[in-house]
Amino acid sequence: MIISRTFFFTLFFSLFFFGFTLSSSYMNCKTLGHSGLDFIGKDYEEILAYYGLDKFSIKISRSRKSILENQMLYKDQKNKPSQLKNVHFSEIILNKSNNYPLVFHCSWRFNLKLNKITDNPYECIEQKNKKDLFSLDYKGNFSLSSSFNFENSKDVKRQTLHSLFGVCMKKK
Repeated sequence: MIISRTFFFTLFFSLFFFGFTLSSSYMNCKTLGHSGLDFIGKDYEEILAYYGLDKFSIKISRSRKSILENQMLYKDQKNKPSQLKNVHFSEIILNKSNNYPLVFHCSWRFNLKLNKITDNPYECIEQKNKKDLFSLDYKGNFSLSSSFNFENSKDVKRQTLHSLFGVCMKKK
């Protein structure tokens, strides 16, 4: 009976603690510009809508603020060797407007002694095919570099690279 109470208390405390420390951020994003799509026939707006990248949302698993707070905890502990890191990892789930999710693993270069929380973007790589790149800065500006396939009139499949640029804003 005591073991089950201890287990229940430990489980409850863990869930409660992690629920507050692992704060994720949700943002709505809108594509404002592009490069690499003009030569297809000036139909980039239709392509963006088809791929669900005209408007989309993202979920960031670890906010910059939570990473900074975590590093401050390590800095304040006097009896431990310095465990301050220069590179921090998180995950971004990009949910396209057609509800198709893309999972990106990200790194953020941040040195508590040298950088400000506004320095350096999240740099991310898509996990399924490992070919799409996503970058997000502190102000919410993003770039997404990818490729897509299309067939021209000669039934030849081609792949073209494109980059999208836009802004993400926190959901209210």
